[in-house]
Amino acid sequence: MQRSTRRRQRSHTGRNWMIGIFVAIVVVIIGVVVGRNLSYKNSLKAVDPDSHKKVQIEVQQGATADQVAGELQKAGAIKDAGNFTKYISDNNLADFKAGYFVVGKNMTAKQVATKLNGVGSDTPLLTTSKNALLIREGESIDQIGTSLAKHSKYTKAEFLALMKDTSFVSQLAKQYPELLNSSMSSTGVRYHLEGYLFPAVYDTKKPKSLKALVEQMVVATNQRVQPYLAQFQEENLTVQQAMTLASLAQKEANTPADMAKVAGVFFNRDKANMPMQSDVSVQYALQQHKPNLSLDDLKVDSPYNLYANTGYGPGPFNNPGLAAIKAVAQPTDESEGYLYFVANMKTGKIHYSKTLDEQNAYTAKYQDDNSKQK
Repeated sequence: MQRSTRRRQRSHTGRNWMIGIFVAIVVVIIGVVVGRNLSYKNSLKAVDPDSHKKVQIEVQQGATADQVAGELQKAGAIKDAGNFTKYISDNNLADFKAGYFVVGKNMTAKQVATKLNGVGSDTPLLTTSKNALLIREGESIDQIGTSLAKHSKYTKAEFLALMKDTSFVSQLAKQYPELLNSSMSSTGVRYHLEGYLFPAVYDTKKPKSLKALVEQMVVATNQRVQPYLAQFQEENLTVQQAMTLASLAQKEANTPADMAKVAGVFFNRDKANMPMQSDVSVQYALQQHKPNLSLDDLKVDSPYNLYANTGYGPGPFNNPGLAAIKAVAQPTDESEGYLYFVANMKTGKIHYSKTLDEQNAYTAKYQDDNSKQK
């Protein structure tokens, strides 16, 4: 009897010991899983949320997700290449486009991946060279002149004088007639090369003269526009009109998708013989940037004022990038009949409307958000 009791005690003790080990293993496994999940989520956060530092990434044609992730980690744009690769694979964000991209160390993995799924630049966007001139997408000739004076031996006055040099501009038109002829035939144009100085980085020291430097910019635009000339013709657009619309889309939208949709709205407005009604045009007419335009501003006497005038006006309002040029060649949602759009400047989302009542409702809805962003 006593022996049997001891056996049962040993049996219970052994069973408890096994249960204890099992529980401990489960706890360890749960701890590992939770720890890995926390580590994974943390690796997708910004490298430095408070940093304003930008880094440039070049995505090579045909580069794998692992290669791109490795370059991003090496540049300090993401925390962990392996987890980044897993994230983009799980979320179908591995469709990277070739080109140069600029990302910030304050961007999350999702934001970085979304950026790399957009349109890249085929020329570098950042440089530390003192003689490197960066023309950003949407900059005007006046703004380029200001930057040029800081990154070259040329003054802004010299640059603007060259922009007004009819002999020089006419010579460029003879060399690149498909690109510039329609600009030269337009009347009331402030600068015939506005819209044709391609946004990129230029070495201001290498060209032998300011004329040679400007020609590089025009050549860069000519190369990007050539593939879309046939589409512009199908749309009954001169190159000057196409670049004008591209300059509007460049400023009115932030993403390639919205640029194409905004271009569709402008096409619809033109077909309806409505003015484009873009603040971008009024600011260019005023020759100053005003966050809030008055009713008097909207009446400014200028052919560039597309509130007061129908059509495309004399020409571009800035120098658009490739995504904006492509948006005009391949607009979207024209058939939806959208005639208006307004952006929520807090979120960046653009809302499209078919009627003025819808437009007014969206405008009122986001009035507070938009006033705080200006």
